[in-house]
Amino acid sequence: MTWRLLCALAACAGLPRALVAQTVEQAPQPVTVDPALEPFAGRPVRQVIFQKPGPAKADGSAGEPVAIDAAIEELSRNQLRLREGLAFDASTVTDDLSRLNRLGRFRTVRADVQPLADGGVNLLYTVRPQPIITAVQTVGNNELTDSELSKEIGLLEGTAVDRTQLDRAARRIEALYREEGYFNVLVTIDEKELDETGALVFRVREGVRTAVTGIRFVGNNSISEDELDGQIETNVKSLLIFRGLLDNDQLESDVAKIVKYYKDRGFIDVRVGTIVTPSQDGREAIVDFVIEEGAVSVLRDVKVVYADGDDEVYTPEQLVGLMPLKPGSVYRDDLLKKSIEAVQAAYGKLGYADVKVNRRELRAQDGSNQVDLLLQIDEGRRFRTGVIEVIGNRLTRDDVVRRHVLLKPDRPLDSTVAKETQTRIEKLNLFDPRSVNVAVQPESPDNPGYRDVVVEVAETNTGSFNIGATAGSDGGISGLFSITQRNFDVQDTPDTLGEFFTGDAFRGGGQTFNILLSPGDRVRNFQISLTEPSMFDTDYAGSARVYYRQRVYGAYDENRAGGQFALSRRFGSLWTVNAPLRLEQVEIRNIDADAPTEYFDAAESKFLNSIGLNLVRTSLDRNTFPTAGYRIQAGIEQFGLLGEDQFTVLNGELAQYFELEEDVLGRSTTLLLKTQASYIPGAEDVAPFYERLYLGGQNFRGFALRGASPVGIRNDTGGVSDDSVGGNWLFFAGAELTKPLYQDFLAGVLFVDSGTVERDFGFSEYRVSVGFGARLVIPQLSNVPLAFDFGFPIMKQETDRDRLFTFTLELPFN
Repeated sequence: MTWRLLCALAACAGLPRALVAQTVEQAPQPVTVDPALEPFAGRPVRQVIFQKPGPAKADGSAGEPVAIDAAIEELSRNQLRLREGLAFDASTVTDDLSRLNRLGRFRTVRADVQPLADGGVNLLYTVRPQPIITAVQTVGNNELTDSELSKEIGLLEGTAVDRTQLDRAARRIEALYREEGYFNVLVTIDEKELDETGALVFRVREGVRTAVTGIRFVGNNSISEDELDGQIETNVKSLLIFRGLLDNDQLESDVAKIVKYYKDRGFIDVRVGTIVTPSQDGREAIVDFVIEEGAVSVLRDVKVVYADGDDEVYTPEQLVGLMPLKPGSVYRDDLLKKSIEAVQAAYGKLGYADVKVNRRELRAQDGSNQVDLLLQIDEGRRFRTGVIEVIGNRLTRDDVVRRHVLLKPDRPLDSTVAKETQTRIEKLNLFDPRSVNVAVQPESPDNPGYRDVVVEVAETNTGSFNIGATAGSDGGISGLFSITQRNFDVQDTPDTLGEFFTGDAFRGGGQTFNILLSPGDRVRNFQISLTEPSMFDTDYAGSARVYYRQRVYGAYDENRAGGQFALSRRFGSLWTVNAPLRLEQVEIRNIDADAPTEYFDAAESKFLNSIGLNLVRTSLDRNTFPTAGYRIQAGIEQFGLLGEDQFTVLNGELAQYFELEEDVLGRSTTLLLKTQASYIPGAEDVAPFYERLYLGGQNFRGFALRGASPVGIRNDTGGVSDDSVGGNWLFFAGAELTKPLYQDFLAGVLFVDSGTVERDFGFSEYRVSVGFGARLVIPQLSNVPLAFDFGFPIMKQETDRDRLFTFTLELPFN
């Protein structure tokens, strides 16, 4: 009571009084609110002042406080919640102190309250700034140069001493050395030098580079060495693998991958360790992965326990029915995680956004390998979706984002759908993927039972200018110059000339605009295209493309100029219907004298026009590199509506992907089964030869471009020509197995291609080829894998043309 009275008297007298002080060396300590500060509560804050102790006086006493650096003061003020004009609140000041401490710019921070005669208060923050780093040096680094290391530490010069940042910089230097194989590297900071001069000196003890010369697995009685070797990233140094260096961090990661691999096969008690045996000079080492497998566990029963007061939304039997992990099956960790996700998704569909599913493993008392799974379910409350707000889209229209938001107002709030929405928006490639966040907000007292959703995005550069080259066994070598805007808006005309040059004009509509120029030795292409994925904010999409294309074949040249326009509509998430319209001028030139007669018959320039209708159903798990699902397409294209050359093309295609295996790194071994059939009804010459059907090259490996197709009659001698003239009936059936071989970089391919192209419906000229190949994925070069295939025909026709090697490359230069 006496203390409170003294505080009150001090306040009335206008004497300054310390509110709270905290000294922080590295990490801020928790600060408690002093209850004696209640007399100041509610008083208006007149000024917030930052100061630091001034130089000591001649007699040794403390000097008058002085202002702190303007930039640091601005940074500090941005951390404050209690500012001028607000009512004083001790707890808010305490929180502000914690935020100032977390900046890492001050050794100590103290807040004082100075009562004023008018009833207000001044809030004084007295700080002792951290010393400034005057220079940054590295000592002991022989293998890596100062310039190489400065990229990681150079920015520290001129900044305040922050122990967390200094430790991170030392670890970054160590990481650079480990990438070079120095796994025993140690980086320390010269503390004495830092305290006395302000110079930051990193002392590097490099050690020696250690190459892995052998990898052994010990105790792996149930899983082969080859299988385990495919799960780890540590490699033995060899002629093909130049690095093969020892890395302790990588060893720890490999141990975790082996443990996961075992647990995903029911070995829930597995234990894995490593023993590194170095040579005498430390330059080589053998790595042993020591494994204690334990027994394979079997799920005996699933028991469900509900939190007190929860209604039984789903019965235990219903939940078990949703789970891929069933009683009596091997207790696999991967299936267990999928089972928990299935239970959470079931509750999420009903609006239980906060459902928690915890699991416990109950071991059998008899010592057997049987396990009971106990699911503890806390359903929480059921919510509906409230207001959906989109923020951060400075340029992109709201409707472009909202068309991908699967949550609907007043519908059950499904947390799994919220995650799917975030994934869909990330895949749009319109925003910085790190910024996309779909956040379910807390329940508002003003709207009980509803929770709003905030969709947060951040604009990113969606325009690109690309220079590159493509090369392939079918198309030759071509240059590539393209300008692309992925977030184009044809209606967003610039209001000022400045908007045009800053890139703010013609943006924000989610359309894709592209200009492509591709000169080459066999193929030359120029086109301008525009794609609208959602016309008038509906399920209809539209596209337009104008182009000029030259193609040099062995016996003639082909020029095409025209436009293609398409209208499509989505039906749910699986079905799409599209109607393309093609208007095209085709010219055949420079025909060789020994070319087939069909080439000369089509020598004059012709105007082609067609309209089509295609029905597509797809359930692929991803658009690029699919691992599961299928794509079915059926269509019809009618030519000659506006003139001659009237004929019809019927086509159908089925591509089915099967995931045969997924390794611990998430890489899938996939099997693709593909079937295609096309037919042009009518007489043999109803369609000009350049619109007929062909196989060979990339679409039938082991054969040259168009080399697995009917040939024509030579115009000069009347004999059989070497050049293909196509057919009216095409059938193809193939299988392709793709297996990852090395990280995400290299995959191997085995394939069987079969099919026929004939003048009329039939299978009398069937062909089959088998082969192998490789797929190289280099993200720095292209998202399209580099494909190399070797094909060997085992059934063919006498007039077919073989090709052993087929390849495609796409190499950007910028």
